[in-house]
Amino acid sequence: MIKIDLNVLSTTLEKNRQSAFDFQKRRHDDWLENYQLYRDKVVINRLTQRQSVNVSLMKETVKTLLARIDDAPDVFFDDQANDKEKEILANAYWKDYLWRDKLEIKDIVDKKQVLIYGRTWKILNIVQGLPICEIFDPYDVLVDRMADPSDLDNTAQFIILQHIFKPLKNLERNPLYNKEALKRLRIFFANKNGLVKMAENQESLAAKNERLESMGVPDIENPELGETYVEINYHFIKLYDKDKKKETLCVVCKAEDEILMVKPIKELLGIDFFPTNTWSDDIERTDIYPDAVADIVRTPNKVVNAWLSQLVENRTMRNYGMNYYDSTIEGFIPPMFEPKPWGWYPVPGKPKEVFEKVDIPELSESLDEMTFMIGMVERATAATATEKGVKEGRQITLGEVKLMTDKATERITSMAKFYRIAWREFGEKWIKLVEANAGKLKELELYKKSFKGNFFSKKVKPTMFKSTAGWNIRVISSAEQEQESLNTVEKLAAIKIDFQGNEAFGKIYKKKLLDLAKLSPDEISEVLDEEKQKQEVINTGALPMTPGQLVPMPTPAMANV
Repeated sequence: MIKIDLNVLSTTLEKNRQSAFDFQKRRHDDWLENYQLYRDKVVINRLTQRQSVNVSLMKETVKTLLARIDDAPDVFFDDQANDKEKEILANAYWKDYLWRDKLEIKDIVDKKQVLIYGRTWKILNIVQGLPICEIFDPYDVLVDRMADPSDLDNTAQFIILQHIFKPLKNLERNPLYNKEALKRLRIFFANKNGLVKMAENQESLAAKNERLESMGVPDIENPELGETYVEINYHFIKLYDKDKKKETLCVVCKAEDEILMVKPIKELLGIDFFPTNTWSDDIERTDIYPDAVADIVRTPNKVVNAWLSQLVENRTMRNYGMNYYDSTIEGFIPPMFEPKPWGWYPVPGKPKEVFEKVDIPELSESLDEMTFMIGMVERATAATATEKGVKEGRQITLGEVKLMTDKATERITSMAKFYRIAWREFGEKWIKLVEANAGKLKELELYKKSFKGNFFSKKVKPTMFKSTAGWNIRVISSAEQEQESLNTVEKLAAIKIDFQGNEAFGKIYKKKLLDLAKLSPDEISEVLDEEKQKQEVINTGALPMTPGQLVPMPTPAMANV
């Protein structure tokens, strides 16, 4: 246990939190607008956005890129000691975890947060004997502002998870928390039901809650709950251990002014790194919160919304048929004086002697400007009309379509590189967490299907696949793999002309074709084995037999008479 003054630590934690929050706060307004536009909500004002209309430019851009980034990649664990049985067990355990923890669904949320906010966070933990992953809201993660965004594990002094609400009774059941501190919390929160929020986090939580308020949630600030929910913060912070004379990564749990727990993360999870995984598609050295794709779309979307709002209002006003009239004519008093359809409005003078129609110029030319603005966004984000499945107005050739699609795919593939790197890091942390807690994790009955379609079951515990030499993590992104495979096959097909009859080249070419079809290693082996057998039959001069084929009889030699 690290010896430390809790009062000094509490002050340090609050200074860290405030510094990190102030650094994040400058992005809150942009994040809120991005989210509102994605959710088809607009803020009405008296000057530009007078009508509640929204062009879903934000949503269609995000959804298009979300579909194009990639599916969750395939992650494989290779034992560096070459123990194939451990590899099979580790990969089977991973596949079961993907299904059990709904990681493919969480992965969609993960990518969406990158597109809307610019950065996303996954948190690893062990709950009830199983590894889990939780996607955290970007508002709820604060980071050391001096850290290198590309290497948080080595450069960040702290990462804070905030706005975590748990029932007070659940905190009291946790044996890791300080009992005296919990007693003081119970007295402090006596006779209170609902969400009890830390005073120092009010401003931070308000920024997050504003999104839900804009979505129409009426009681986000004070929901009626049946028990007391207390807000706690987890501080992952590097503290200096005087006994070991080095920094140790610790977990500090804090509620209000009470520190409930201070423990090295090694004691809790058996690891010595932040249990976080984060990525961005536009990483910078000086800013942990980079621009998102939604930031590119936001301003053009607001401009197009304003123009559409004015166009809607213009069409409505033109339909009113309002008129001016000369109010100086004696005895001519129209029966209506309020501004409404077919209304009459007095002006001093003689508008066309008796009355004159209110002229409201048509704004239909703004449609061309709106189309230009949308096209500008498409070019900036690579979410082109072709990518969205929209037919262009002009006639274009198939070659032009392929060229545009390829260029957009190249830009989207660059985004997938960061995504793949994040998955590799996640795989490395996941296997280390599982191995560190191998004795605590549940035994699972796993199933594997052979290439012949038969299922085999085996009860597996992580202790059975702990590696002595460590693991090599392979991440295969389907987007990059398919693009690279297609390019390779096209090149091989062109080269094949100059290598007619070359068996070695023929094997390589067939193997690449089977890889492109996404056959399993067992299926590929089966196909290639049959091809090999056919080739051997041809080389020996024997004819392959087919069902029902007649065996040719040799022609008898004619004797000389």
